[in-house]
Amino acid sequence: MISSCGLSDTGCVRTDNQDRLLVDDELGFYAIADGMGGHSHGEVAAELAISTMRYYLESSHDRADISWPFGFDFDLSVDSNRLITAIRLANHQVWKRAEEKPEYAGMGTTVASLLIHDNQAAVANVGDSRVYLFRNGDLKQITTDDTWLNAILQRGPNYAQLRSHPLRNMLTQAAGSQSDVSVHNAALEVQAGDLLLLSSDGLHGVVEDEEIRGILAAGGSIEELATRLLGAARTQGAPDNVSCILLSFGDR
Repeated sequence: MISSCGLSDTGCVRTDNQDRLLVDDELGFYAIADGMGGHSHGEVAAELAISTMRYYLESSHDRADISWPFGFDFDLSVDSNRLITAIRLANHQVWKRAEEKPEYAGMGTTVASLLIHDNQAAVANVGDSRVYLFRNGDLKQITTDDTWLNAILQRGPNYAQLRSHPLRNMLTQAAGSQSDVSVHNAALEVQAGDLLLLSSDGLHGVVEDEEIRGILAAGGSIEELATRLLGAARTQGAPDNVSCILLSFGDR
């Protein structure tokens, strides 16, 4: 049994909210999109990405009758292929909209998403919105950040030397930023007692992972936990929109 809750907050500085959430228990699909591009353009990108993904996942619900516009990776599950295809289609639609209207040039959106069937979870992302697994008191990031800092860290430098670098949070890709994107993916088997957390960088960018872990470890309903997470970001000044989706599996 899955319990779910999604919350979003404008934050303490912004006047509009360009984050978009999707919580669809029937489809088993959960996503956060953090739009960018100024004015309302980030909002347009995030909404277009979410709606494109949902449409494809609904139309491909019958796993025996699916089209694969970008091909099929036989090393991955059907649902992982579905989720990756959905993000690449979303990227295409945002890129196309930006090409059609000059005022939308430069808009894009991060995407962090889950597709759950039985006890199997497919995870996929572009950008720096995240999916975490909280299990037995431990918090683990499942997704890969598409940031300048993460790209540099893969070469080996110590994180402490780069923590305050002005380019540390610069995105290296996002949906709509280029004609195609390389989608990160993962798969996991969920267990009773697990929590899955999707978050925009308005949350994990200001609230350290250890504090997030502590909030989740304190227990409570997922609605209470989600509210505490957003409250922690606001306590830190919440300079960006703050969004999260929490999923609880079985008894906790």
